[in-house]
Amino acid sequence: MSKVALSTDRVNISNQSIDRATQTAQAGEVARNTGKDRQVSRGSDSVALSSKAKELDQLASAVDESRADRLGKVRAALESGTYQVSAKDIAVKLIDANKK
Repeated sequence: MSKVALSTDRVNISNQSIDRATQTAQAGEVARNTGKDRQVSRGSDSVALSSKAKELDQLASAVDESRADRLGKVRAALESGTYQVSAKDIAVKLIDANKK
């Protein structure tokens, strides 16, 4: 049995577009990694809400409370059997739903 030696030659292909893209990707990787080494002190961030934001938060809470109160009343009426629904209201809703 004879052994055959195979040799492979390296082929260098140079393309400036590929080289630039590789360099850009490597630079981006370095930029992303450098921020990980920074030390950030705890408690250095703060948030200040404007008076308008505080007012909107209060309104949202009021709406949630109102909705919960209304649902509680409907639930109690359903459980006690005293919940009344207008037949006319049901008919109007059914007709509107079928028009769409």
